[in-house]
Amino acid sequence: MTNPNKPLVVFQNCILRPQHFAKEIFPNPTTLTILPTQKWAITGTDKTRFLEALAGRYTAIPAESRSYPFLEKSVWPASVTSLVTFATDIRPAYLSARYESYREPEDVNLATFLKKSLDSATDGKSPEEQRQVYESVVKRLELEPLLSQWIVTLSNGQMRRARIARGLLSSPKMLLADEPFLGLDPVSTSTLSKLLGELAPAPQVILGLRAHEPVPDWISHVAVIDESGLIKGGTRDEVRENLQELVDRRTSIFIDRSYNFTAAKLLPPIRSGIDSIIDIDDITIAYKGKVVLKNLKWTVRRGERWHLRGNNGTGKSTLLSLITADHPQSWNSKINLFNEPRKVGRQNYFSINKVIGHASPEIHAIFPSTLTAFQTVSTGFTVGSFLPPSSASHVAGILTKEEQNKRIHSLLEYFNVNPEALFSDLSLNDQKLALFMRAIVKNPEILILDEAFSGMNDESIFRCKQFVDDWGGTVIAIGHVEDEIPRCGKYIRLHGGDNLAEQGDVENSVI
Repeated sequence: MTNPNKPLVVFQNCILRPQHFAKEIFPNPTTLTILPTQKWAITGTDKTRFLEALAGRYTAIPAESRSYPFLEKSVWPASVTSLVTFATDIRPAYLSARYESYREPEDVNLATFLKKSLDSATDGKSPEEQRQVYESVVKRLELEPLLSQWIVTLSNGQMRRARIARGLLSSPKMLLADEPFLGLDPVSTSTLSKLLGELAPAPQVILGLRAHEPVPDWISHVAVIDESGLIKGGTRDEVRENLQELVDRRTSIFIDRSYNFTAAKLLPPIRSGIDSIIDIDDITIAYKGKVVLKNLKWTVRRGERWHLRGNNGTGKSTLLSLITADHPQSWNSKINLFNEPRKVGRQNYFSINKVIGHASPEIHAIFPSTLTAFQTVSTGFTVGSFLPPSSASHVAGILTKEEQNKRIHSLLEYFNVNPEALFSDLSLNDQKLALFMRAIVKNPEILILDEAFSGMNDESIFRCKQFVDDWGGTVIAIGHVEDEIPRCGKYIRLHGGDNLAEQGDVENSVI
């Protein structure tokens, strides 16, 4: 089916269009040859479109300007190419499933999750051949110890490997992985990078990387893509200057831009009140004998900005779920909000989350795709529901319905998101912006930003960070990339297991 001595992909003055008579994807023709002995990464502002073109999507004009010489002529390229992206498609029915053993009927363990993909493959393999492929993929991606684990309980790094495994089960000849390291801690990034580097040549692997991400050592060639198309492709040394230009351009956005930020005008000042916002006094959380948080003591005061740190799987999401009352062990008098011990009857899920704004990958994963951007932001005025408020919401305090709508429109205008666009039609960047606005719209006492800026473009990250800087509330942020979290003054680092948390000032600390 393949010839290892021929190029993988050849673009020769290729014009790419969604359809034959549609507007070009890139205004400039593309010329590039990728050889099987080379290991490529694609980076730049429009890398995803180029990866899609490599996967056989879009119409090539003329037809012979894009070819796959290593394939037999009878093989359709898209049928042997797997493009794996990391915008989640798992929709857990209940968020608490991530934090303990509760399961919904549609939830499955990892083995079932992978075998479903194998069952849907149409490459004509016999059951025995399918079994061999399955066992080989599971072993190569080091997933054997996780097969009985429920997928909603997997860490980011584990789930990333599971998605790649699913992409390999169809035995593709070429695997395209777009942003495989997004949201991973350094240890998980290193592990996954090593695994991806060892896959070639069966299949060939091409990565999509963000501009600021380090290029793995095993990558030999890089293509830089922007809105006009291919800027340059070649060895790492040949494109070194182009890569530096991308980094410099990104740095200039964060340093040199001077917008007239007006967060204080869009949202009123945070009300004064009790100094102690969150107080957790010596709490331990364990699942079936396995300690996740050990003797945790943590106090968050009004107006503080905390960076919640720790490798994937060390308990960060568990800690946040204790604060938001999503965790079954949330009802513990050792947890105090506003000097009120957490007790059933004294508070409830709705009263707690009335003062919390929250953006996270879990919310993104289950958010209704049929709402407009305006409706999406409006759901920030409700608690425990993704339905837009039907009238003036009690969450908004004294705001009338008209005032709520005015605030939503002001935010959408400020962040340049079309209010009428469906959530499903928004770009990933604008979806993340809409969910950030949803978290901030009610002017919460506590703003939780869990990987909230990951997946945004540099311009949007800068605007969100400046907005948070100008806003006076209390912030808890999670993020493994410094540029993708708001400015914080303090940090707490979780180590998981029996290890105690570490706390201190962000200045002079290392993420």
